[in-house]
Amino acid sequence: VGSVASIVLAVSLMLAVLTGGGFRPSASTDDRPGQEETGVIEAQPMSLVTGASSSPPGPIPSNFDLGQYLDSGWGMPESYAYGPEGNFRMICDFSHLAYDDPIVYPGEVGRSHLHMFFGNTLADANSTYESLRTTGDGTCQGGPINRSAYWTPAMFNASGQVIIPEFISVYYKGVSRNAADIISMDAIPDGLKMIAGYNMADPAADTHFDWYCERNQVKRQTLPQCAGGERVGGVLAFPYCWDGVNLDSPDHRSHLAYAQNHQCPSSHPVRIPEYTIGVWYNHDGDSQNWYLASDRMPGMTHPNGSSFHADWMGAWDPEIQDRWITNCVNGLLNCAGGQLGDGTHLTCLLYTS
Repeated sequence: VGSVASIVLAVSLMLAVLTGGGFRPSASTDDRPGQEETGVIEAQPMSLVTGASSSPPGPIPSNFDLGQYLDSGWGMPESYAYGPEGNFRMICDFSHLAYDDPIVYPGEVGRSHLHMFFGNTLADANSTYESLRTTGDGTCQGGPINRSAYWTPAMFNASGQVIIPEFISVYYKGVSRNAADIISMDAIPDGLKMIAGYNMADPAADTHFDWYCERNQVKRQTLPQCAGGERVGGVLAFPYCWDGVNLDSPDHRSHLAYAQNHQCPSSHPVRIPEYTIGVWYNHDGDSQNWYLASDRMPGMTHPNGSSFHADWMGAWDPEIQDRWITNCVNGLLNCAGGQLGDGTHLTCLLYTS
């Protein structure tokens, strides 16, 4: 992620003491007897819901001074026009655990399998674009400038203890064979919701993720055995072709589509920045015996790591989001470590409480 991001990784290393060999989660309701002892997640399989929104709520300005979360002095990022590609990259830290999923089970506290949340520190089952934009701190670079909620299934070791990732990497990219497609790329619509990765309603579908060891990078669909001291990571790319109308859909996926040969289908003609998440863990040599909360859902036993997926609810400060999309993505720059493409960058201080 570049020398700038290396500084951020050093901060994340200090925060990784949260793992401490893991800890056992407490259930958010009292109807999960024995869960703390077994580490088995008692939850209902994911299902489809209706009521998808198609009316953008409009941008909500931040209710604090942006300047305290911005810095300068790192210079301008390099051009990536030769790619052609435009990148905006940053690092986030773990925030909290919850048996909530505000996209699949909105308003139903404790309904889902256990999730790890990143970004907005108050994200829960009741979160909406409006609540995320107006409340909560942020565990990504720039703190509450980015109040987006990012979440993935919790990871357990063989003893049933939760393993906290060292950090997550977040990429928003403009990818195409034609620079004009990137230069003219649309902004992410306010209130958009996304899920990507393994689809329990369509197990044969392409997952668009890979697990691999940091050094050998042999990609696979299950958790690998990595050498000691080598991070294991899961990297998942979200679709970037939007139907231009719906902020959500009954299956939480069909309002977006993956491009074919870098071209968006006619049903999803609006090209937005591609969001990619990387979840990176330190480990003690037995990573292939770990498993995700979603691997052990009732009636669903998946090979370890094979049900990896992630959710996203955007809640960026509208001014800052416009800056990194315009300068970094549309501007075909390689912005790393929270650079905004104009000589400023998001502060490196991460949430540590």
